[in-house]
Amino acid sequence: MPSIQFTNPLRSLDLTKFDVRKFDPRKMTLPTVDVRKTVAPAAKVARDAAYVAVGLGVIATQKATARRYDIEQRVKDVAPRVRDEAKATAERVLREANDTVVRVRGEATQRVRKVVDRRKTAAAAETTPVA
Repeated sequence: MPSIQFTNPLRSLDLTKFDVRKFDPRKMTLPTVDVRKTVAPAAKVARDAAYVAVGLGVIATQKATARRYDIEQRVKDVAPRVRDEAKATAERVLREANDTVVRVRGEATQRVRKVVDRRKTAAAAETTPVA
């Protein structure tokens, strides 16, 4: 089984000569900290981040506006052609429908005339006396 060896980085710290009796925390002086100087770098980073966020928002808005303008131009360029094609297709369909109606009406008229003629012929044959 492999063994793991840990190294102690504090091994070089020798506390054998440290006398706790001579340690008096009342005589210790703590360093004074200027809060403004300490917080200033963090405030600068936060301010810069806010400026970057606003800049990215402005760029995104400009890009969206440019895309909208491009799409509007494409639609304006294509719309007349689409309208003309739709109009031509509608006129062709109406023409074909009209031709079909005229043809079907003509065929129906011929069939009705044939039936009427047969009826007249049959009626005339019934009224004619047989000699």
